[in-house]
Amino acid sequence: MHSFDRRRALATLGALLATATTAQAQGSADWPSRPIRIIVPAPAGGPYDRTIRPLAQHMSQVLKQPVVIDNKTSAGNIVGTQMAAAAPPDGYTLVATGMLNTIAQSMYDGIGFDIVRDFEHIGTIGEGAQWLVVRPDAGVKDFADLLQQARREPGKFDYASSGAGSTGHLVMEQLQRATGVKLTHVPYKGGAPALQDVLAGVVPLTVIPLNSALAPVQAGKLKVLAVSSAQRSPLAPQVPTFAELGYPQLTISAWIGLSAPKGTPAPIVRRLHAALAAAQADPTTRKQLEFEGMTALSTTPEQYAQLVRSDTERWGQLVRSLNLKAN
Repeated sequence: MHSFDRRRALATLGALLATATTAQAQGSADWPSRPIRIIVPAPAGGPYDRTIRPLAQHMSQVLKQPVVIDNKTSAGNIVGTQMAAAAPPDGYTLVATGMLNTIAQSMYDGIGFDIVRDFEHIGTIGEGAQWLVVRPDAGVKDFADLLQQARREPGKFDYASSGAGSTGHLVMEQLQRATGVKLTHVPYKGGAPALQDVLAGVVPLTVIPLNSALAPVQAGKLKVLAVSSAQRSPLAPQVPTFAELGYPQLTISAWIGLSAPKGTPAPIVRRLHAALAAAQADPTTRKQLEFEGMTALSTTPEQYAQLVRSDTERWGQLVRSLNLKAN
């Protein structure tokens, strides 16, 4: 190529890049000019949905545009998250992401996206602890007694979970590794049937979130042996944390947050983060989080991206070591 042609080509490329940069900046300045969609990869009326809706309503007030919920139910939250990954990175399509995504990344083959690399992570919404519960008639006095009996008779105790690779399942796998006991996993298709069989006396143990455990615990139908939060729960201040019992590696909280497709302009991500933070500070949304057994968890986009990376690595190692595959 002659030097003149090369200069002309470089000038043309520079003009195209400048035009694209200007267009992106103008698009960011005009945003939002139409409704924003939050894909919730879970059923309408479920915990994810109930948590996100009050936040969306408050964010719409901050952003001066409707923020609508689009439920896309699937195993592992895959379908909705995949749709968001493929959406234009213009700030008009967001997705509720969570710890379940970091588990599913290693459990499912060919999901079509990478939860770490294919999103701009806006911020966390909240986190909730897991409660290790047992039926009162199971003959278990406390956590130490459970370990003592389980060591004496390996496999004596069954535990229910909402399915292979669920949060409860992985917590119990980590518990067994940390304590050296052997328990028998009984997977169910969802948390509701698992809890139903525990309450019916079919299985003695399970690990469930606060919003599922609280009512039967208060009714005396379940006894809490330990909680996975960093601090004791104010709803059960007499129950120790796993860390207090000597197992800090079992400090685990299931979290959810908000993400956008990779390439969403940084100014839009910052405005979305500010709107999310304002919604989290609203008393109504905080009360809804507490009702769902969660506490508000506010992070910067950078902190949320790091959480997604670290948990994808953490749970990926465990899933691979257990050879768990959902398909």
